[in-house]
Amino acid sequence: MMKAIVVAFFMIIGLGLNAQTSAKSYFNSGARDFVHSKLEEAIAKVDKGLQRYPQDENLNELKEKLIEEKKKEDQKKDQEKKDDQNKKDKEDKDKKKDEENKEKENKEEDKKKEDEKKDKENKNKEEEKKKEPQAQPQVGQMSPQQIKQLLETMNNEEAKTQKKVNAQKVKGKKVQQEKDW
Repeated sequence: MMKAIVVAFFMIIGLGLNAQTSAKSYFNSGARDFVHSKLEEAIAKVDKGLQRYPQDENLNELKEKLIEEKKKEDQKKDQEKKDDQNKKDKEDKDKKKDEENKEKENKEEDKKKEDEKKDKENKNKEEEKKKEPQAQPQVGQMSPQQIKQLLETMNNEEAKTQKKVNAQKVKGKKVQQEKDW
């Protein structure tokens, strides 16, 4: 919008003054390039025109305006670069913080896992210690396994004996009784 106003301003000035036709063509060409966002080309054409016509007021004013626009554009680009760099730096810092947090979390998780592992090992050792005294019965005492085994053996022996007794029982013939009625 501002570019269009500047161009229109220079065109009005250019038409109002009786400049030489060739200086006018340099001016118009430079203004056209400026409007089409070709700032470098516009400056080059105006410089070429000023080499031939150094006293032309329109070309001198246009060059001043083009230089101002160039400075503004450069400042804008510099600001964008700074903003991009700041944004990139911030993202890098955030990534670094995230990585550090993840590392801390991983270390904490590893430590918890190691603690759990140690706790399990300690529990297992305690259970083994508890089992060891039971596995080694004191003199005159039997372990639960030995008691179970003894009971099973006794039941088996009793079952064998019952089978033998039942086999030895002789069944007699049925005697038919006559009915007395």
